[in-house]
Amino acid sequence: MLKIKDKNSFIKICRVISWLDNRRWSNENNYNFINFFRDDLKNYEKILTHWICYITDRQMPFEVVWNKGGYVFSELIYEYERSKLLPQKIIEKHYEEYPDKNKTRFRFKSSDNTTFASRYITDDYQNILNVLEVLNHYKRNIISFILSIIERFFKDKEDLLVRVACGLHLLAYQLKGKRANPTDTIRRINDDREFERKLEEFKRTSISGKKRLWCCVRDYKKGLYHEIFKEGIREVGGNRAEELIYIWNSLPMEQIELPGDVWNNNPLFRDNLFVNVLDIDNIPRDWGMSKVIREVYEKIKDCEEIADFYPEQFDITFDFVPRMCNKKLCNVCPFGQNGVELICIPTEDKYCPIALLSCGYMAKCEGEKGNCILRKGVGKGICKGRLP
Repeated sequence: MLKIKDKNSFIKICRVISWLDNRRWSNENNYNFINFFRDDLKNYEKILTHWICYITDRQMPFEVVWNKGGYVFSELIYEYERSKLLPQKIIEKHYEEYPDKNKTRFRFKSSDNTTFASRYITDDYQNILNVLEVLNHYKRNIISFILSIIERFFKDKEDLLVRVACGLHLLAYQLKGKRANPTDTIRRINDDREFERKLEEFKRTSISGKKRLWCCVRDYKKGLYHEIFKEGIREVGGNRAEELIYIWNSLPMEQIELPGDVWNNNPLFRDNLFVNVLDIDNIPRDWGMSKVIREVYEKIKDCEEIADFYPEQFDITFDFVPRMCNKKLCNVCPFGQNGVELICIPTEDKYCPIALLSCGYMAKCEGEKGNCILRKGVGKGICKGRLP
């Protein structure tokens, strides 16, 4: 259905995207780290806090979610992991209603009265409650939950990372009439036939409405949270910890879907960059970039030049588009007519001005002797933004 008009140019685009993504994850200064309420949280507690933060990360500044939400939720999880109270009692301790202009509103709170109100807080409450109730059957530990799926399927299933993603989706979003339904969730997860049925349904819709899910899976596979995740496996994996870490690290990144959002679907980026590369006019209207990139990737994934590329890497558009496309910085864009010639000053051990300007990433320059593909002009002149 999707026609590639210029395969070579698409491969070059993928190489540049992969180059930027590698710089993104090469330096922890580029990450959005959670403001945990204390420093001595266990690694699996940090991962569960991270998961809950992403549940609430909808249509509001992510800085607020990581700073205020992370602080409140990390205390909630700290108590959840150590308390004998029922999950609902614990979450109720950190949830309150309050008056606001003659209306009753709700918010999460910490013991020191730090508060956080997500945009869809009543729905988020039910999703979080479902998570805590289900994990009550997995030692209140999200990594134990993930490992249970891995150990169940790793011997004979090649789609293991997708199965983990499906399990996490069921964990948080298997509600009934917008109400937590942990009993039904556990049944769907544990029954082989039911899980396979939900998995097929998940695969049919894996690129629709699952942005936060794929962001989480991505974070647990690379970067700083990947290190935290690995240490979390060591905390619960016992004698098999190193084997389980090896299995987790070996799961193919290509199974992660691109978290579709307004940035990678922005017409300034999508239409100008791909106008001569893909048959833009005949792409179905309901296809977002997640679907487009997945479809093209399946056609060209055996190409040796992009052996290190996978669709999720296009998530760098979250940083790239507002800095470059929205500001019309085409003269200094890696995909522009001039490429990076006007701002590339190769200096070893200094920060790369291209990564910093285009995405805000701090990454060391390779210097004159480096093998930088941008200096070689890969990607140059592909985008038709601001050109006649």
